[in-house]
Amino acid sequence: MTKIQGLVLVCLTVLGALGATRPPVVRPDGRQLVWSDEFDGSALDGSKWKFHATMNSTDCVYTNDSRTARVEDGRLHLMVVPSGDPAKPQMLPRGVSTRDRMAFRYGYLEMRAKIPFRHGAWPSFWMTVQPGRGKASWVSEVDIFEVFSSSNAVVANLHKWAGKRGHFMLPGGEGSLKRAHTFKDCSKLNDEFHVYGFEWTPKEMSFFVDGEKFTTFPIDEANDYCPDKGLGMAGHHDFHNIHVNNEIFTPGHGWCPEAYRITSDDALPIDYYVDWIRLYQKDGEETIRP
Repeated sequence: MTKIQGLVLVCLTVLGALGATRPPVVRPDGRQLVWSDEFDGSALDGSKWKFHATMNSTDCVYTNDSRTARVEDGRLHLMVVPSGDPAKPQMLPRGVSTRDRMAFRYGYLEMRAKIPFRHGAWPSFWMTVQPGRGKASWVSEVDIFEVFSSSNAVVANLHKWAGKRGHFMLPGGEGSLKRAHTFKDCSKLNDEFHVYGFEWTPKEMSFFVDGEKFTTFPIDEANDYCPDKGLGMAGHHDFHNIHVNNEIFTPGHGWCPEAYRITSDDALPIDYYVDWIRLYQKDGEETIRP
C-alpha cells in the first residue's frame, strides 16, 4: 500500500465513522430531517432550548443549571438529586423546552432516551401550543409519553386546557394504562435506550416505541373526545413546542396520586438520559425556527 492509498483509507475510515453517527436525512416514509439536537456539545444549546417552568412542587428545589441538567458524553442528562434541605429534600431541573425557539405542526418526531422506570418518578416527553401561535379557543397538550411511577410502561395522553371551561382529557389516559406501551421484559429497562416516536398528521396522532405503533387517535372534527363541551379539535392542529421533564411525585405537587409519591426509601439520583431528538417533515408540514 502506498502512502497516498493509506491516507485515502484513513480518510474514508474517519468519514465512515462520522457518517455512522449522523442521523438519517430521509425516513422510509419520505420525510426529511428538518431539526435535531444530537447533544454533542459541552452544554445545553441555548439557541434550541431553555429552562422553562412547566410543573411545580412546593417541597422540591428547582434548578436551571448543571447541578441537575447537563450535556455529557453526547447526551442530555437530567437528574433528581438530594438537595440537603430537609423541608425540600429533592433537587431537580426545570423542564427544558423549545418554547419561543422552535415550534412545529405535523411530521414525525422521535427521541432516543434512557428514562427512569421506578416508584416516584414522572419523566415525560410532551408538547404544548406555542404561546401566541394558537388559533383555537383552548390550549392543546400532547403527551408523547409519561411514566407514572411505573416499572414497565409509558402512557400517551391528549389534553385540552380551556380556561374557565376547565381541563378535558382523552378518556383512559395517565395512570390507567389504557393507552400504554408495556415492555415485556423490564428487568434491565433502566439500563436501556429506546426510541420514542410521534407521528402527527391532519387526521391523527400516533405514538410509537422502537418503531412499533402502540396507540393512535383521530383528530379530525368528527372524532372529538368531549363533544358535549363544544370544544372541537382545532387546538391539536396548532403549532406546538417540545418539552422534556424529569419530574417526581411529591406531597407538595399540585396533582399527586398518593400511591405514586416518592418516599425516603426511594433512592436518588433519578437519571434521565436523552441521546437525541429529531424532527422529520414533508411538504405541507410546517416548522417555525428563529
